[in-house]
Amino acid sequence: MKRYINRRLFAVLCLGILLAGCSDSASSPENAPAPQETAITEMESATRTEVLPAEKPAPAVKSQPSKPVSFPVMNAQELTENLKLWDKKLSSLETDFMQTTSYDGVEVSRSKGKLFYDRTLNRLRLDTLNTAGETEQTAITDKQEIVILDENNQHVTTLSWTDWQQGQPNQALFDFGNYTALVDRHTSSVKSQDGQTAVLALIPKEGEEYTLYLTLSKRDFFPEVITIESDLMITRADLKNTRKNQPLPADIFGGFNNK
Repeated sequence: MKRYINRRLFAVLCLGILLAGCSDSASSPENAPAPQETAITEMESATRTEVLPAEKPAPAVKSQPSKPVSFPVMNAQELTENLKLWDKKLSSLETDFMQTTSYDGVEVSRSKGKLFYDRTLNRLRLDTLNTAGETEQTAITDKQEIVILDENNQHVTTLSWTDWQQGQPNQALFDFGNYTALVDRHTSSVKSQDGQTAVLALIPKEGEEYTLYLTLSKRDFFPEVITIESDLMITRADLKNTRKNQPLPADIFGGFNNK
């Protein structure tokens, strides 16, 4: 009986101790759950990203176009001497041209094409193009005789270079490689000039009366525009996309001997 009471008393004591421990643990501030509001505030603080006002982009700096080099004023003798030097240095040429002829201010013809010249071979080729840019006719010469080819590069006829050239309204267009002799046959003067170009006026010393105008680039003295004026007739050739002293296609003068 005594033994039974002790066991029961021991169980009651253990249960009391256990309940007391649970009560203390639940009421301890260290183990108490944090209020929900505090947890949300901390989460927002951790995830909040500060938004700064957008910076205005720096204004774009416009690049100023470089001014072309301005060359000094030259007299007729200086221009003709520089033209002769350019002519001696010319070994090959490829250029597009647009030529117009007008009479008393009214345009009577217009043509365009490509011109090739090779000093070593002493060959000059002139392609006349249609409005679609296709070759209509080709003339190839060694400046003694000239071969005319059709659009299929087939021989049409052979002419004397002298006779053919005299029939051209602007003979100077075909005088590349021979401008030294051309200048020596004329009296030269300066019609106009600026920092980039100069217009040289050439009047023949004898024979037919006309005025030949060469618009020269002061950078290299290449004739960019060739104009001949005779009475009321004016023929002007503008040269564009010019390549000087560059290799030409190997077969560019093919067909010259196919007479």
